[in-house]
Amino acid sequence: MIARYDDEGDGENTSRIDFEPSAYMPTTSARQSKVTVISSSAADDTQTALETPPTVAIHQPNIGYSVLALVIGLVAMLLCTAAVLAVAYKLHIVPSLTHLDPATMPKTSILGEALGYGICLAIIVPLFRRMWNRPFAQVLQMNLHAARTNAGKLVLLGILLSIIAQAAESLLTLPKDVPLDAFFRTPSDIWTVAIFGTLVAPPVEELLFRGFFLPAFAIAFDWLRLPRTFEARLAWHSTNDLSRAGLVFSGILTSVLFGVMHAAQLKFAWNAVALLSCVGGIFALVRLRFNSVWASSFVHMVYNGFIFVLLFIGTDGFRHLDKLHGH
Repeated sequence: MIARYDDEGDGENTSRIDFEPSAYMPTTSARQSKVTVISSSAADDTQTALETPPTVAIHQPNIGYSVLALVIGLVAMLLCTAAVLAVAYKLHIVPSLTHLDPATMPKTSILGEALGYGICLAIIVPLFRRMWNRPFAQVLQMNLHAARTNAGKLVLLGILLSIIAQAAESLLTLPKDVPLDAFFRTPSDIWTVAIFGTLVAPPVEELLFRGFFLPAFAIAFDWLRLPRTFEARLAWHSTNDLSRAGLVFSGILTSVLFGVMHAAQLKFAWNAVALLSCVGGIFALVRLRFNSVWASSFVHMVYNGFIFVLLFIGTDGFRHLDKLHGH
């Protein structure tokens, strides 16, 4: 409240605030009530903090998920190939189920492989999305937007890489007959291989090698190098970033495995396998540069597609496949 008083006896009033503690201090019961409310609020905050798990970085996909995806894919392809062969036998397309060589039946083996790919994806996409509690494409960094935005660059890179690889292959000494030649004996076979090898196989291979195993090996590399201290563990769980050394190691390893995967098709001509490993290294660089599995898939598709374009031109529209002899 405001009171007026004569401070110096000069007849002039001076204003001051007359503060009466009893008028403004809460009563004992009010103070107790307030303390109770504060204590209750603090207890609730403490309980919430205890119940809420800390935000930690989750390193996915690790090697376990990658191996699981590979096993599911292999089993699916084997079962689908067996089913396709059984149907072909029932339809008298295949005379016998004994002594079968898939290389001599390109359409059958490609159909089985394509069906296996489809079933594998139908299983792992919802399975891993549930296990990760995050979108499948987000975890694997598919990033279709980056591929679309840089489509022109990726097309040029795929064509240039294909030309360089074909020129380098012409300098290599390769076996005269390789299992891959069995897929280029008839126009219908080569058309089947061209469509499958351009539109289907590249995205699936990139998903496996650059989507799953590239980050998985880098995660394992960084984890093994991690000092076994509390501070190092805390730093590990605070970020999803991978080290440059881990990515380089993983890029080299996955590229070598990519080449080795094609070794049987090339009759284990290791110079050709080494060349394919180098090509796989470029795919890995694209994947890391654009942070996109779709980007490396796009380059891979253009790379393969341009090879078939050259074959189409060189054989007069796949009509004169005899020109491939000695290639």
